[in-house]
Amino acid sequence: FGSSFVPVWRDHQSPRTVTVAMAFLILAVLASAAAEPAFFDPKVLQSTQLRGLGSDPFGEPERENRWLKDISTHTKNYFKKVLAPLQTPIVQEFQVLTILESYVNYTMDKVENATGRDVVWNRTHRMLMEETEETFDASGRALYGRRRRPIGEKNLPPRARYINKILMYLNKEMDLLWNYNTIVDRKRWGVGNTITSSPYGPHGEHPERWRANGSYPVPIAPNHTILLQESADIQQTKIKFSVKADEKKFTNKYALQLQADYYSLIDNINDASEKISDLRNRLWKMNDFADQFIVLPSGVWNKIDAQV
Repeated sequence: FGSSFVPVWRDHQSPRTVTVAMAFLILAVLASAAAEPAFFDPKVLQSTQLRGLGSDPFGEPERENRWLKDISTHTKNYFKKVLAPLQTPIVQEFQVLTILESYVNYTMDKVENATGRDVVWNRTHRMLMEETEETFDASGRALYGRRRRPIGEKNLPPRARYINKILMYLNKEMDLLWNYNTIVDRKRWGVGNTITSSPYGPHGEHPERWRANGSYPVPIAPNHTILLQESADIQQTKIKFSVKADEKKFTNKYALQLQADYYSLIDNINDASEKISDLRNRLWKMNDFADQFIVLPSGVWNKIDAQV
């Protein structure tokens, strides 16, 4: 799963693909456009200003700090160099989630077509973010970077503040990514809840009384290589990857803080890759449950426990 990954889009994708997730991402970008660069824009981190000694692309004014020594220009350029490539895996993970959402929408449409009712997956209409305490490994590095935020910039000297701005930008992209992952997983949960709570089949205990609540056409399955399960003739496409952090020793206080945030961001990206790969496996399993459910005879007890 390299940097050349490009998803294949299909003209027959369900209209449901334009979801609350995409609306949330668009609103988030529009809300911040006046003060920040556009998210998921590779030009922001690939500009010539990130490769040399040019001015701050975030427009931060230079100022003196009398209390602590700022990071050196060499250290500043080092952090620019190691941070710039990190947007590529973030965008790749977002693209994979977009494909997985089309897949869970397909599964949801199948169940809705069979039951004649909407699958309820987001009653509160809120973007859920898991907020827990940080977990550390033996070296003291945070295992889940999404629970760590870059240091505050209020008292940072100019060069450290500039690097911190880049870290904040990338962490905000990761926040959007985790929200999107939550939305896709909640849709999977909604499908499973519908299946588990319908033990008498798609048309209920009294199928003679069943009436559809709306029009639910038969969906067309999305077609992408990462959705193909491994078989005798098909090799499963790997979507899990691991980004390796660059190791360097610092003595400057600000450099050490920025390095800790850099490590945390790497862990965050790798954690997301693992969780997205696991989500794909669970979506495959849920689609299998849906296929079993839609062919069950209605009016007969055949409960499927799909919440696993």
